[in-house]
Amino acid sequence: VDRNQQRMSGRWFTGDHDERGLDITLTRVGSGPTVNGIYPAAVQRSPDEVLLTLYGANLPTELTVDEFDLGPGITVAEVVEASTTRAVFRAEVMAEAEVGTRDLFLGDVFLSNAVTVYDRVDRIEVTPATGMARVGGVVFPKRYEQFEARGYHHGADGVPGTTDDLDLGMVDVEWILEEYATFVGDDDTEFVGVLDSEGFFTPAVDGPNAERLNNNNNVGDVWVVATYRDRYNENEMVRSLRARAHLLVTVPIYIRRDAWTGEQP
Repeated sequence: VDRNQQRMSGRWFTGDHDERGLDITLTRVGSGPTVNGIYPAAVQRSPDEVLLTLYGANLPTELTVDEFDLGPGITVAEVVEASTTRAVFRAEVMAEAEVGTRDLFLGDVFLSNAVTVYDRVDRIEVTPATGMARVGGVVFPKRYEQFEARGYHHGADGVPGTTDDLDLGMVDVEWILEEYATFVGDDDTEFVGVLDSEGFFTPAVDGPNAERLNNNNNVGDVWVVATYRDRYNENEMVRSLRARAHLLVTVPIYIRRDAWTGEQP
């Protein structure tokens, strides 16, 4: 919680699975309008209109397209929905729109760095770079792992990893598992579990598994691979970007102790 008690941030976990959660920031609601952000936070220069949603509290419910100001090159074409908690609008990002972050002005509402304009995705990164899951479901609980792919623009200098790089947020990718080969004939991808289309990994059941060599458990190492395809880039040489992360699928937690010293009831 910040010193003036107007904002608080942290990690919001999912039930008993403390390996799953979201990084969140909460803002205290007052009598005036409050804005939390726009989704998506990054928009690509393209001939297609993009649907944007502004989230907040005490927002004006009567809005016109002329009240939105996101800077030169972004034109709001239609207000689809307006309520006290969100405003949905269609916008066009012109080809001449300058790449970079934009502030939003909406009457008395102001949001800094509301939207990032980009022309292309220069690289993607998969997080976490090293993940861990645990088999289970028969005797012991499973431990899942969620992967995300974030896109980046290299900024004005065109050099990756410098201060002017633009974080474009999560991008739509194709997810697959590939073998992290540690010996000849390694077959971990067949047994460790399943990776879905959203990057969520579900480990296999705790073993032993009679179908594996030496009756082994369903553990192993794999690569989690994301592939991004830019549908607006006609250059086949740069149209697809790939990134990967290492995933270790290991044994369950056999004994779990609570991290506190008070007396148990």
